[in-house]
Amino acid sequence: MWSSTSAGRKRPPWLLRFRSSTAFIIATVWISSFAEYFLYAMIVPVMPTALVDRANIPYEDREYWVSVLLVCEAAMAFVCCPIFGYIIDAAPTRQLPYLLGLILLGASMGILAAAHTVKLFLIARILQGGATAMVAVAGLALLADSVAFNNLGQAIGYLGSAVALGFLLGPLLGGLVYDVAGYHAVFAMAFVIVGVDLVMRLSVIEKKVAERYSIIEDGETPASPSHQDQASYQTFAEPAPASPHNGNRRRPALWLIMQQPRVLISCWALLVQGLFYSAFDSVIPIFVETRFGWGPFGAGMAFLPSAITALFEPYFGSLSDRHGTRLITTTSFMLLTPPLIALRLVSSNTTAHKTLLLSLLTAAGLCMNASLPALYVETQQVLDEMEAARPGIFGAKGAVAQAFGLQTMAQFMGLFLGPMWGGFVDHRFGWPVMSLTLGVLAAATAVPMFWLSGAPGGDGGEDSGEDGNREGEGEREGLLRG
Repeated sequence: MWSSTSAGRKRPPWLLRFRSSTAFIIATVWISSFAEYFLYAMIVPVMPTALVDRANIPYEDREYWVSVLLVCEAAMAFVCCPIFGYIIDAAPTRQLPYLLGLILLGASMGILAAAHTVKLFLIARILQGGATAMVAVAGLALLADSVAFNNLGQAIGYLGSAVALGFLLGPLLGGLVYDVAGYHAVFAMAFVIVGVDLVMRLSVIEKKVAERYSIIEDGETPASPSHQDQASYQTFAEPAPASPHNGNRRRPALWLIMQQPRVLISCWALLVQGLFYSAFDSVIPIFVETRFGWGPFGAGMAFLPSAITALFEPYFGSLSDRHGTRLITTTSFMLLTPPLIALRLVSSNTTAHKTLLLSLLTAAGLCMNASLPALYVETQQVLDEMEAARPGIFGAKGAVAQAFGLQTMAQFMGLFLGPMWGGFVDHRFGWPVMSLTLGVLAAATAVPMFWLSGAPGGDGGEDSGEDGNREGEGEREGLLRG
């Protein structure tokens, strides 16, 4: 691998400074996130028709099998997240697991392109679930390694724009190409995107690999090990070793993280968000087809307004960096309740009801995307406070990926439950009851958000260890410029 060259080599890799720059690392994670969610969303409007035409599924069972495929993908991602989190933290670099995720993604696209049976469709979606888990955890961990904590919310927001563009262009181009050129043309487009992603992932060099050549972005020498314990955010740098008297009794990092109430609350909120997303993924294409007569392209267009709102996630992330998690998440879930409940008013094939549906989906997407960066940053802040209180608590390599793995696992549990919630309630009790239950869930989720952290320097405990670490933060900034 280009980024895992041993430190003994005298000659650094080609374009080392550029390929290890913060900007290039963010661009790589952005491309991988875009590719993953583009390929996920590309299939959504195509799948109902493809199952009927290629797998000979009865037309009346298509909603059931669409939900099954979504559930299988989410279940695989849920199982893989904590496992991949541990592997990524234990691996010498983030790049090898990152490439493994792309291999799984390419394999899933190849199987989908050739699938003519339900079994192959299921295998492909299961592989894609594993790829999604690896990309989500490894990408977030790589980002956290490269961006200062006080800018992490905004950086995660940029990833939200990648997700938004993937969800935006995936259904549009997938439905359009399917209508114009057919099923296989959709996957020809997919393999082009996978190829671009492969080039980026092979090219990126992690900062800790660049440090082996004593080269960093501004040309300075990396901080010596004697200053390692002064780093501002130990969960993002290399944590100091645990003291000898407790090293043999260290509990698993994941267990320690799961004992933190704020972590559990943020994971619950991510679970609920995942449930909302996948409930809509399983219900909206069928709903607009039966109520409005829209085909795959029209179903993709239905997701367009809500996907656009994720382009504002960098701004939402900067808000969470300045005002803390509590204000952003509480407000978001409280404002999310009315549009979800109001979806029950959409009932007839009229221009007014079509406009109402798209408007309500836009409002719901805006509220969900507003809280997403803050929820991811919250757990990382808890890790920082734990490390400041007990240096070395997470061992020599920290627990960044395991924490992101826990959060991503929660979100995929929501993606697993969403099709069952949305599909079952819609099928058994109807569209109005489904939208009402989602609205009630959003209102209930707003309550525990009051226990999350407040503004930096406020009453949420965010300044724990801040004064003692301020000197080290400037030291780390030199590595992270660019």
